Order: sequence, then structure tokens, then C-alpha cells
Amino acid sequence: MVDSKPSFNLVDEPWIMVRGIDARNHEVSLRQLFTDAKNIERIDSGSAVQSTATFSLGLTVVVRSIVLDEGLFAGLIEAQEEEITREWVENLLENWEEALLPAISRYLNTYHHRFDLIHPELPFMQVADLHTDKGDIKPVSRLILDSESEYFSMRAEKTLRSLSFAEAARALIEVQAYDYSGIKSGAVGDPRVKGGKGYPLGVGWHGTTGKIILHGRNFAETLLLNIDYGQLGREDSDNEGYYYTFDDLPVWERGEENGVPDSALPRAAVLYEQDGGDLSKYKDDPQPMLGMCEVLTWQSRRIRLWHDGNEVTGVLIANGDKWFDRYGPESFKQDPLTAYRWSKNQSSKTSLVWMPKAHSPERTLWRGVDALIAGEPAKNTHPDQNAPNIQQLANGKYLPQGIDHPRIQLVGVVYGNQSAVIEGYIDEEFGLDTSLIQEHGVEMMVMIKEQISDTMEAAISLGQYAGNLLRAAGKEYEFRADATESALHGLESVFRTWLHSLSADSDREKARREWQARVRSYLESRALEMLRNAGAKAIVGTHNAQDNQGYTAAIAYNSFRGRLRKLIPAAYDYSTKN
Repeated sequence: MVDSKPSFNLVDEPWIMVRGIDARNHEVSLRQLFTDAKNIERIDSGSAVQSTATFSLGLTVVVRSIVLDEGLFAGLIEAQEEEITREWVENLLENWEEALLPAISRYLNTYHHRFDLIHPELPFMQVADLHTDKGDIKPVSRLILDSESEYFSMRAEKTLRSLSFAEAARALIEVQAYDYSGIKSGAVGDPRVKGGKGYPLGVGWHGTTGKIILHGRNFAETLLLNIDYGQLGREDSDNEGYYYTFDDLPVWERGEENGVPDSALPRAAVLYEQDGGDLSKYKDDPQPMLGMCEVLTWQSRRIRLWHDGNEVTGVLIANGDKWFDRYGPESFKQDPLTAYRWSKNQSSKTSLVWMPKAHSPERTLWRGVDALIAGEPAKNTHPDQNAPNIQQLANGKYLPQGIDHPRIQLVGVVYGNQSAVIEGYIDEEFGLDTSLIQEHGVEMMVMIKEQISDTMEAAISLGQYAGNLLRAAGKEYEFRADATESALHGLESVFRTWLHSLSADSDREKARREWQARVRSYLESRALEMLRNAGAKAIVGTHNAQDNQGYTAAIAYNSFRGRLRKLIPAAYDYSTKN
């Protein structure tokens, strides 16, 4: 007898958009993502945040496949004890089809039923009976992150009536990871609901962090570069042979052998009730994270999709689990893709606190590269802590031979208006020789850090020059930030090329001269263009009676060049020392 119930299982159905190593884009199922991993370059849905959320899911599957495979996990622990973990990782990569793929296949078979997007009882990343007291069903456009923008809402109202199951799956995972804050639908069974509303508890976990992803030459390499292997080896000191990672469950494993499936009730409230607490007195407590599998699939929302058997036609989104984001200096950091910053506001004289670090929405590339360089204790007693995947890259313990130039991607979301709307997205990428962030590359990285600082100062001088041109034309002086930011943006591709060419063994002084010469050439050409467009009045100049000084375009230009010479002096003797 044929089962007539509709189904869309993410293990079998194509829904993940990927770019192959042949540069062609196509859709694959979750199983294909791993079987074809060496022929896939990366997940590429056209949205960096959606791709990152899906990547986190794929990374979790690989980690759990290793942990639940007795032979693989025992091999990892033995390799860590014998300090041959690099060889262990190399074996997984070289023998992907024989060493790791069978474990992944067994894992997907075991939890196959939990990956059904429209399962009647246990739909993937959803609560099957989620509802409000009024029976609300929201338009499917709510699954699209920027649906709160005025333009999108107008367009969606007319055209977006449904989503294919593949589109809905991608959007569902993205919303769980990056949803904006604000009032949500009040789900029946959630003790935090007041007056039928779920009041704000913040953005999704991924949204509060700046994700850092290491990309290898293919997707298999990328997966193995981003696993926090040290986290997998954390043993319970009071229970020899028991590792904390055993309890680190993704959402689709909850309710199988351990715990209960997610419901409208937040998981912290479940524990509160189990300990004898009165739910009517429950306060919204954060749920501690046990490890990378839990945090990378964190359910910040409770969601239910409605469908007609062919497409998703409606959605309900309510509050989910509140995350815990405060850590001590030596405490365990669960997210392998996130750096951490010292929080002055949250720290006290007796307790230091680190929190997830978001990417800067301004000058992301420059500040992102700068952030990879370890803090200097003499100047900063509380330096930022690099993401675990970057720390592993730096110590080289888990880095397979031949992967010496991974690409580093920085992904994030810029929220506005109390994090209740999305204003923009961050997606920057650059190549970096691994030797640069290892111990013998420290001096070279310090030089790069200095060049980033000097370049930003030089760009600021261009903004000052633009302001002086205004004054030469008889207007009020005004620093032109647009000139500065435009210059830095224009230098980004040049910077990426220069950075990609460096290694720990490069000639530092030669590299410094080459970079400063490029900065000088670019900024002087911009300055000359601005001079030509300054207008006749600026060329003639003006006299300021208050300070009894004359201002002309020529004076502004010469002042700019003098400032540039002080900031990047190596550019001016490049031709004689190159």
C-alpha cells in the first residue's frame, strides 16, 4: 500500500543551492551535499546569511556523525592523546568516501524521519501543534528576513503567496539563525506570553555574532577546517571516558533517546518545571549551550509551516529559546565560527566577561583582517579571543597538508531600530596564507596591522582634503566621510591581492614599500581628480578674515600630499629600494 501522506525530506530532496568546483550552480539534497563534497566548492544560495545558516546545519551533521561513530570518535581521542590529530584529519580528507562518508550515511539514515519538512508530528525545526489562542496564520512572506522593509512588503503582498518546499526549507533555517527581534505571535503554552503577544528576546544566535568561515578548495575541506576538534575532546573530569560532546544534541535529535522534542514551552522552562517550579512564576531565563551542535542549530524561534501538499502557504513564528552569551576568560566557548570580545559594561572588578563579537558594518574587510591578529597584552589587558576555527588554523594541529591558502569569509547582519529590522548584510572574503597567523608569522602580521592602520589614516586625510577644498571655494569646512569611505572601498581589491601574495617568509620591508606605493598612487590620483573638479572659485581661493589666512585648492592639495608623506613614508623611496 502506498503512503499518500505528503512528504519533503531534506535528506533525499534537492533543496541546498551549491556552486560546484566547475563554477556551476545547482541544487542538491542533504545526502548529496556530502557524497559530492569534493566536487562542490561551497553552499551558495545567493544570500551569504542563508548559505551560512545552511552550512552550520551541514557542519553539525558531520560532527554528530563523527561523535556517534564509535571507531571514528575513538580514533580522534587516541590521535589527540598521541598528538597526531593532524594526521587523523588528513586521513578523513584523503579517504573521504571510505573513512567519513559511511558514518554520515548511517547518521542520516538514523535520523531520516526528523528531516521531513512537513512531517505531521515532528516537522523539521518546527513545532507541529504551534498555535495562538486566535488561530493566527501569517503570510508566507514572514519567512523572508527582509519582509519588514516597506518595499518588500508591497511587492510580497501582490506576488508572494507561497513558497516551494525547497525555498521554505532554506528560509526556515535562515530565520532560526538570523531572525530579527521585536514582538512575535504569542504561542499557547508559552508562559512568557502576555496579552497574546510574545515580547522581544533578541535576534537569532547567528545574528548576534559575526561568523567567520574558512573555505578550502572544496566543500569536504571546508567542513573539516571548521570543526572545533578540541571541543570534541573535552572529557568529564569526574567521569572518565565520558565526553561532554555526547550531550551536545542538535534540535532533530531531541526527543529520540534523550530529552523531549521542542514545544511552545522554552527548554529552560521545561527544566524549571521539572525542578518543581511554578510556570506561572517563570522568568525568561537563558538556556545554557552545551556545544557547537546545539548552538549552530539553536532554535531562537518556535515555527510552524502550513502547506497544501505542494507548497508552503502560511507560517507562524513565536519566541523560542533565549541564548546565553556571557563567558569568563577561560570558560568554554561553544561556537566554532565566532570570535569573542571583552565587555567592559558586563565586567566587574571581580568578574571579567567576554561576549560574541559581531563584525563592524563599516570597513568590514579592514577591521576583519585586523581582528585576526592577536591582541597585544601590553596595550590591551583584555584582548579579543579569536574564533576556535581560526585558533586551530594558527596552531596548525588540525590543518591537513596542502591547505595553505584558505579563503576567510566574514558574514553578519546589520540590525536597526532596536534590532527589530534588518538594515543590511555583511559579506567579505579574502585569501590568507596560513603561515601568517601561525607563530612564525607574527612579525609579518604586525606589519600588516600597521599598514591597515596607516591606510585608514591616509584615507581620512583624503576626507580632510575634500573638506579643505570646500573651504577654498568659500564654504564651511566639513570633513567628507564619503571621500574616506569611497577611497577605502576602492582600495579593497588591491588590498586583497597584496594580502594574498604574502607569507611569513616574505620580505617585510619590501612588502611595506609595495603596499604604501599602491596607496599613494591610488589616493593621489583621487586627489588630482577632486582638484580638477573643485571649480574655479576653489582654484582662485578665498581669504578668511577671522584667522587672516588664505585658502586655495593648491594649498589644500599640497597640505594633503605633505600629510600623506608622513603617514606612508615608505611609498616615497619605493623606486630606489625596490
